[in-house]
Amino acid sequence: MKLPRVAANFALSLDGKIAARAKGPTSFTSAADRRRMLELRAGADAILVGRGTIEADDIPMRLPSARLRAKRIRAGKTAEPLRVIFSNSGRLRKNLRVFRDGGPPVVVFTTRSMPASTKRWLDGVADVRIEPRGNRVDPRYALEALARDYGVRTALCEGGADLFRALVQAGLVRTLHVTFAPVIIGGAGAPTLLGPAPSSLLKRSIPLRLEGFFPRGDEAFATYRVAAGS
Repeated sequence: MKLPRVAANFALSLDGKIAARAKGPTSFTSAADRRRMLELRAGADAILVGRGTIEADDIPMRLPSARLRAKRIRAGKTAEPLRVIFSNSGRLRKNLRVFRDGGPPVVVFTTRSMPASTKRWLDGVADVRIEPRGNRVDPRYALEALARDYGVRTALCEGGADLFRALVQAGLVRTLHVTFAPVIIGGAGAPTLLGPAPSSLLKRSIPLRLEGFFPRGDEAFATYRVAAGS
């Protein structure tokens, strides 16, 4: 089965951090970066986020631009992308906006660790997919299910570091979009693209190829292609 083509989008401080602290919200970029994020989101069939990101930012994972929704509809797509959440523990809060504010369907990939009480209320607002083989969601299994059962051909990972690291380690990320923000955060505990420094080491480095780079104001936007075979 052909897996969805996965891209990722992150904002980075100049010292390589994606947030001031682990599981903390990100709010150091401009309106231009947020517009770019929505453009990238509009081009995907599904948005992928980890539990930590959605808990920290309480994002509804919507596409608020009427122009972008109309553009998707003209292209024969749904008005908004499918919303996909990854959580190994399955401990999700009922009051998160993604579950309260309506919008496109939500799919949750989790494990048997999900509390029964959580699954009962979640079954009413999302499709819950239980990892059959262990206590961590296998990203390849998840992407296979998204392609087979939901017709997903392209997916955009919007965080966090744990999910991105799992996708990278499995060789599933093909494109990386980065916004370089004019700020220095510091701190060993502040997460990088792959998480806090002590836990972010990969088994091997991943070569990238620069495909686009342009400055806007004090920020710079870059697009990298993951080298074939990585």
